[in-house]
Amino acid sequence: MIKILLVEDSDVDAHLTQDILAEWSIEQFDVTHVTRLSEALTHLARARFDAVLLDLSLPDGYGLSTLRQMQAANPTIPIIVLSGFSDQTLALQAVQNGAQDYLVKGQGQPELLARSIRYAIERKRAEERLTYLAQYDQLTGLVNRTLFRDRLVQAMARSKRLQQPLGLMLLDLDRFKPVNDTMGHDVGDQLLKAVADRLQQCVREVDTVARMGGDEFTIILEGLSCEEDITLVARRITKSLAEPFQLREHQASIGVSIGITVYPSDDHEIDDLLKHADAAMYRAKQQGGSSFQFHIPNDSPSSTLFSKPS
Repeated sequence: MIKILLVEDSDVDAHLTQDILAEWSIEQFDVTHVTRLSEALTHLARARFDAVLLDLSLPDGYGLSTLRQMQAANPTIPIIVLSGFSDQTLALQAVQNGAQDYLVKGQGQPELLARSIRYAIERKRAEERLTYLAQYDQLTGLVNRTLFRDRLVQAMARSKRLQQPLGLMLLDLDRFKPVNDTMGHDVGDQLLKAVADRLQQCVREVDTVARMGGDEFTIILEGLSCEEDITLVARRITKSLAEPFQLREHQASIGVSIGITVYPSDDHEIDDLLKHADAAMYRAKQQGGSSFQFHIPNDSPSSTLFSKPS
């Protein structure tokens, strides 16, 4: 059963669309009909639909802005525009603005509309898959470097607007290479996935854990009441990753070196923040690992903070 949200203010056109879909015997369609954009937005917020059939001329919405509002309400749902006008320019603009297809009401056989809905659903799934591949690490499922940078830009803006400190952590695993060399890359991959799971357990849902590549990870800590909160998270992480990992028949013991910088105390652009966190992480590595260090701005009376897990 394919669930359709039909947004159409004309009862005649709505019945025609429903009759066309009812004639299609290969798949069944469960159609919910609403007459206003506001009703459609309410339904999208409360229920799951596989696709939307959208008229661009509604009592409370007109033209491409109607399409954009629907997309903003649910960016993942495929939208097919049903128009009373055979307008190639508008059709192209609708597709350029995110519609999966543009059809003229009442034209074509039942298979045309049914096929358009099915293709729209499959194209949207393919788009989501490509988006996922572009933004998430395939091994661990964590945010990748590209999406991490986007999230950091947004987090920095929120930090200044809300006047709340933001913690940026750069993490490098200790003794990971010997695991790869002695136990094999398959075990190394298992270890990276297990590390990703533990890191996510150490932070909140609002925080971002990313894999930058290899055995290097980053964490964005948002909505902090004070900078001491970052220290608590760093200690939690070092303690968690110091516990042995059981990987099928293998056991691996590693640690983690963490470099931390705090924004906007460290008021620089992204690349400089990452350099500062990397330098702090390197100092932690030089101290023997399983530890964390903070980057301290040059105007601070102290040059370094160092801690090992208690």
